[in-house]
Amino acid sequence: MPLNTRTPHCARRSLRRTAGLSLLLATSLSLTGCLNPVSSALFQPQPLGSRPLAWAQRAPSAVVARTSDGLALTGWYWPPAAATSDVLLYLPGRAGNRDTAAQQAEPFAADGRGVLVASYRGYGDNPGKPDEKGLYLDGDAFANLVRTLHPAGRLYLFGDGLGSAVALRLAVRPEVSGTATLGAFDRFARFAPAATRAVYADAFDNVAAISQVKTPVLILHGRKDQVVPYAAAETLQRAAGGLAVLAPIAGDAYHTVDMRYVAPTVWRAFDEMGRMPTLQRSGSVSATLRK
Repeated sequence: MPLNTRTPHCARRSLRRTAGLSLLLATSLSLTGCLNPVSSALFQPQPLGSRPLAWAQRAPSAVVARTSDGLALTGWYWPPAAATSDVLLYLPGRAGNRDTAAQQAEPFAADGRGVLVASYRGYGDNPGKPDEKGLYLDGDAFANLVRTLHPAGRLYLFGDGLGSAVALRLAVRPEVSGTATLGAFDRFARFAPAATRAVYADAFDNVAAISQVKTPVLILHGRKDQVVPYAAAETLQRAAGGLAVLAPIAGDAYHTVDMRYVAPTVWRAFDEMGRMPTLQRSGSVSATLRK
């Protein structure tokens, strides 16, 4: 059954900000002679704000992940209430910084759940400059940090928008028990002008990534998504080879959705995944998608 949500005013404002992504990608890509030359215009990092952060529940702690290429990246961490509880690694989208990402991810930390919010290179006050390879290294670093901070319990991934590309590549790690994506595109190349599409054939290829995943994937996607068409989610589900559940988000839901409506459904799906290491058919966790 579809996940029914109500999109608040802030989400509709975010939709207006992101609705031009397809046009941006089609017009700002430039050929640089490098492998997978994804334009830096895709990434929209923001500096940290000057005001103290306010949290609806318990406050997270700042943590540092170290990448294999020598960067120290700061993220936010809500430790789980119990030593054997599960932890969700939240991989944010293309815009913002660790503070905005943590405020979006906070609903996942309700009821003592463990959540580690990743933050990419070049975002906020993190060193470096974002690019595709760098984001994958950053995701690896935060996944490693989860095991350092919390060696027991299952690890789950949640990728929001562009963060879905990072999540799907991390999902092949043996310690990952399941993955959820929200608003994931199928292939980055589909947004590029036709004349340059071949150049970007391997850039952010989520179809190739999900085909390698051997654990369950929950694909959340708004039926009215005007940035990434719903058909992209259907393509990803087919590529998953029976290991993915597609959960359409009905109602006034576009590319940006309030995580208060998403988090309970995702955790219910993850809890069921924990009782079922592999899925034999795509409908196996469909019962968890009812709000």
